[in-house]
Amino acid sequence: MKALVFMALSAVFLSCISYLSFAQQPACDYKVEVLADSNEFGKSDFKWRMKATKIEGKSTNITGTAEIEDSGGKTVKSYKPWAHDTISRQKTSNEYSPNLKPGSYKLTAEISVECDDTNKGNNADAMEIKISGERDDTNSKKSKDGVQEKNALGNTNTIGAGKTSMKETSQTNQNPIKTEPKSRAPEESENTIQLKNKNNQKEQNLQLTASAVQQPQIVYSSSNEKAKGLIMAFLLALSILLNIILIWKR
Repeated sequence: MKALVFMALSAVFLSCISYLSFAQQPACDYKVEVLADSNEFGKSDFKWRMKATKIEGKSTNITGTAEIEDSGGKTVKSYKPWAHDTISRQKTSNEYSPNLKPGSYKLTAEISVECDDTNKGNNADAMEIKISGERDDTNSKKSKDGVQEKNALGNTNTIGAGKTSMKETSQTNQNPIKTEPKSRAPEESENTIQLKNKNNQKEQNLQLTASAVQQPQIVYSSSNEKAKGLIMAFLLALSILLNIILIWKR
């Protein structure tokens, strides 16, 4: 029984000591700010800092944290510039240059102090920022290049208000409309004569080539005929000789 009373008195005594120690903490008021030049930046231009400032009270220890969230609420960067560091009047973090992708983000900075902060509403600061530039420019450039390449290939070709499809172009190339001019200039006549001469020369070359290809066959056939003729002559002479020998023996 005495042990239980002793334990209860000890618990009350410890709670009183902790309450008195907390009540003895000096009152203070510190605030935090996010320092940035604007709310919109290029991909490589975004730089920022956070600054803590004492409004009233004595020096104390401070802990500072910060994080950057994307439009979906996902934390992409986190920072802790101070961890129980001493602060007397104000404290500014190092300059940060996160390499963020183009898009919308939210930057939040918070502090906590080891004193009785009478106004905790200024212990956090947030800023909406936008990173623009390379992704949008790249997409627009790709789309422009795609349209130019499409036009270059002839898929879609627009001149003024008229449109010509690739199918119509191919049909036109396959079935050209022949028109006979009423009168030809001397240059056109000369070009036509030269073209005919070239065609005639090509035909002659083709004929010579064909005859050159066929010539070995003719030579080969004539050689066979000569051999056959020689064999027949040899057999005829041999038969005549045999007849002469038989007649002589009789």
